[in-house]
Amino acid sequence: MLSRPRSLLFWLVLIILLYVITTAPTELADAIVSIWRATKHFFDSLDILIDTLESS
Repeated sequence: MLSRPRSLLFWLVLIILLYVITTAPTELADAIVSIWRATKHFFDSLDILIDTLESS
């Protein structure tokens, strides 16, 4: 079954699918890190604002 010649479309779809599978984890990790940093920056800024309001 694997020795039969495949069409060009099969190989094109296979290569695209393998590319998506290999790049998806890094893109997901980058998105998670970006969300984490943005959330941390937001709460740090909020903490500074609350400290400023308490001191005045």
